[in-house]
Amino acid sequence: MLTHQQQRREQAALQLRPHGSAKSAPAVVESLVAGLTTLRKLLLTRVHKDVEDFFGLDSALAPITGSEVKREIHVLAWEVELFSLALAADEATASGFLREDRDWSLRWLIELRLGTELPSAAFDRARGYLTLPHDKQRLRFASIVERTLPEATKAPLVIYRLYPRAVRVATAVAFGDPLRAGEIRNEQISILPAITDCHHCHGRPLDNGEVCQDCGNPLWKINWLCVAD
Repeated sequence: MLTHQQQRREQAALQLRPHGSAKSAPAVVESLVAGLTTLRKLLLTRVHKDVEDFFGLDSALAPITGSEVKREIHVLAWEVELFSLALAADEATASGFLREDRDWSLRWLIELRLGTELPSAAFDRARGYLTLPHDKQRLRFASIVERTLPEATKAPLVIYRLYPRAVRVATAVAFGDPLRAGEIRNEQISILPAITDCHHCHGRPLDNGEVCQDCGNPLWKINWLCVAD
């Protein structure tokens, strides 16, 4: 039997076909899933485990119990997902990957990633990011991350400028537009020039789901991020 995730991917591919894509619909769906999942995991790692490993554990900020840590990570993972879906919907619509408005694109992405039984409040929360200018989107998201996970206050702030663009790169890669992915990567390079110093990946956009073991591309390791601070 197909898992719920497989069913959602097949349904999303069927819905995508009439709305236009240079790549096959199943390939777009699989790439989007891989890219967004990878970025969510990397961000949670960067603001939690990597911060603790790099800066040390601050007992004044640390939760009292392991269950509290798990709760914080779960709550934050949900917020990261909604923020990422909003950005991906905006990029897909603005770049012409989907011939629909942002609300349709956002609903399609939410159903792909989270299912059809999600409360409407989740859509409204994700859509709320899209009512804001890009800088205020970033500030709202950073504030939520730091309130939810206190140790995230030690993470280099540049991560909040790089992450939204990383989602947009992943969206462009999924829809088969390397030129757009390159444009966004150049924006990231202007923010963090050290991106191009990696001798392994040279800072190029990677296939969705791929991670550079040297620098952490598509969301760079703490020691790389600290170069900007």
